[in-house]
Amino acid sequence: MAKTQPVHANFKEAYCHHFGCSSANFERHLLLRIVPLIWRPLAAVSFWLDRELFASELEVIRLAGPAKSGRDVNAAAQDLVHLRFVENSFRRSIGMRGRSEAVVALWNEVKGTVDRPAGLDHPTIAFAETASQISAAPRSAALGRRDSALTLRTLRKIHQEISSGKPIPHTLEAEGLTEDQLLDLLTRNLKSFKGFAELRDQLIARKNPSNSHS
Repeated sequence: MAKTQPVHANFKEAYCHHFGCSSANFERHLLLRIVPLIWRPLAAVSFWLDRELFASELEVIRLAGPAKSGRDVNAAAQDLVHLRFVENSFRRSIGMRGRSEAVVALWNEVKGTVDRPAGLDHPTIAFAETASQISAAPRSAALGRRDSALTLRTLRKIHQEISSGKPIPHTLEAEGLTEDQLLDLLTRNLKSFKGFAELRDQLIARKNPSNSHS
């Protein structure tokens, strides 16, 4: 008699069963598997010292955990594609960051044991193959979700740097955003941090200098 494969409710359950990790250790375990092998020891130490260093990856992992289909995993993993454009950090520059294609590959490895909805599990490998081809043009889309941890962290970083005297053009160039994109993000997340309104007004004044003196 053929051995019956266990059926799991979602990606997280299937992953933990397949790799023998506890539910409580899911985030750390998956994080270290999606970081390039050469950086895993340093990533493990960095995670232990300050897990907030990997806030963006952890947000993606939390979104992917409950996924029941390749479509849901792709939607979560796509944020990691955009990180190369919107997150400016030392670990990004050396490549110590989670990879979207690794999330997809791990889903493909365990999806056979997930109770997947019919018709929603299109081939996920296509996303992994084309992920590296995505251009920088839609980079602001990665910051589009209101109250996203990535959005708020990036906006607060920009606010801090501009408040400390760093020129706006240089700050935005480093983050890969235009003034219009930043203005849109600030407007949509205005209530999340009291300093955002002041920064928004500063950008508006730059765009309409004549109105600021009227």
